[in-house]
Amino acid sequence: MSLDEVLTRLEILDSLEVFEPHWEESEGCFPGDLPFFLDPAQSTASRAFADLPPEVDALLVEAAQCVRENPALLHLAWHAYRLLFEHRDYPGHCIARWPSLEKSLPDRSGLFYLLIALAVVPLTRKAHQARGVPEAVTRDTCRDIHELIGYHRAKHGGAWGIYLRDLRWIRNYTSGALYTLGRLEYMVRPFYGKVRVYRHRPTGQVLALAEDGIRFDQQGHARAGKSDEDLAGGWTSRFAAGDKWITGYPISPFGVAVPREVRLPAHDWSPALAPGDTVLDVHIAAGGGMTPERCADSMRKALEFFPRYFPDQPFVGFACVSWILNPDIADFYSPRSNMALWQREVHLFPYPSDGRSGFLYVFGEEDIDVTTALRRTSLQRAMLDHLSAGRPLRAGGMFVLKEDFRFFGSGFYRSHWPPSALALEA
Repeated sequence: MSLDEVLTRLEILDSLEVFEPHWEESEGCFPGDLPFFLDPAQSTASRAFADLPPEVDALLVEAAQCVRENPALLHLAWHAYRLLFEHRDYPGHCIARWPSLEKSLPDRSGLFYLLIALAVVPLTRKAHQARGVPEAVTRDTCRDIHELIGYHRAKHGGAWGIYLRDLRWIRNYTSGALYTLGRLEYMVRPFYGKVRVYRHRPTGQVLALAEDGIRFDQQGHARAGKSDEDLAGGWTSRFAAGDKWITGYPISPFGVAVPREVRLPAHDWSPALAPGDTVLDVHIAAGGGMTPERCADSMRKALEFFPRYFPDQPFVGFACVSWILNPDIADFYSPRSNMALWQREVHLFPYPSDGRSGFLYVFGEEDIDVTTALRRTSLQRAMLDHLSAGRPLRAGGMFVLKEDFRFFGSGFYRSHWPPSALALEA
């Protein structure tokens, strides 16, 4: 079928731009049999492996039958599957613009994309088997699709489906990049934090310096704005590293920059982490129970897992950017919360954000009215009160160097701040 014919039949003519790439190629390899992800036996097997409840089986089978009986939907499903999983260069922002298909599948449009998303299970199993990854790890990894489906169900009265924005994320599963090990998920990726970390050779203490040209407010938080008014009272970092001296602005493990330039003798400080270095990028799945003990257990498993199954990708430590790493959480929510307790064991660093970080995960959407938003949980109430008081909800970043993990649980980075080799006040 031609793309124009499909779009016309489905009444989604405004989707030409997002579906045009690779259409002819998809038509050229359209399967003579049913696409595997529409086979009831496959969808049931995928559902079971991902530990979704059996109650969704009948809905998936019914939705798949509707797709099979509509040639336009059938060809679109095949093309969407290929764009998602076989053309990794296809932009994620285009996936987020795919149509809802409400006119063709009233009350079932979410299931159309869920059928495609469940193809993640056999593809992930194949990728993991190629590396010899234990099936238990594969099951745990696939089980995390619960998180993505849960966002959709929470917003749509329990209806099964998956958000288009989350289809992009599951590409990480099928590529064999993402692994769930206990409470946390990991990917081997380049470090993208805007800090450079050094270790003091005589003492082993660690110092993070801000990259050159980072804009900070008066409190040392990274700013996303670019106007002079937005930076009022703030400052911009400088960084330089030479054969004799390293100069820059320190980042405290509490997640703020210090507005005082320091000069380090290069012979005393060795590089430990820089942008582009390979790290285990941490993803914090929804679900609660993120105790320091469970995090430590997960990170310990990661230190064993990745050298065994990715020996060609050595890493220098852990890193993460998340709303959970907001350095203000202990103040506006609770210093005894699991989020705050985890922060004490890692080295925080500032990361620019829009001032409403975490809304999507805590409230299910980003654009909400703080005066009318639901206040069902203590965290929702704390976040809304914080915003109502005129304070931003920040994102933040963290790192833990591999050789420092043995100190996890002792507040290592905070207990050694400021490094004794610097003349800084705590």
